[in-house]
Amino acid sequence: MKRETQKLKMNIRGEFRKLWANLFLKRKITNLGVIVDKINGAKKNQVEIVVSGEKSRLWDVVKWSRKQDLFFVLNEVVFEFVDVEAE
Repeated sequence: MKRETQKLKMNIRGEFRKLWANLFLKRKITNLGVIVDKINGAKKNQVEIVVSGEKSRLWDVVKWSRKQDLFFVLNEVVFEFVDVEAE
């Protein structure tokens, strides 16, 4: 069975400091076994993350992102799976 790489785009809204959030998110998501393609914190208290990897690993990222953490107060997590060719 062939394992295909897929992409996941997430928008996280909440209360956090952008610099620490970016460093923490990149480290934590990489530890979950996926590749961080982009972290964009263009707006205050909102960050967009695009990661790629196996679908089961991407679901691990979604499950983790919905948990409260020491560094974040999360208000909303919106996610979608994106075709690799579309990006």
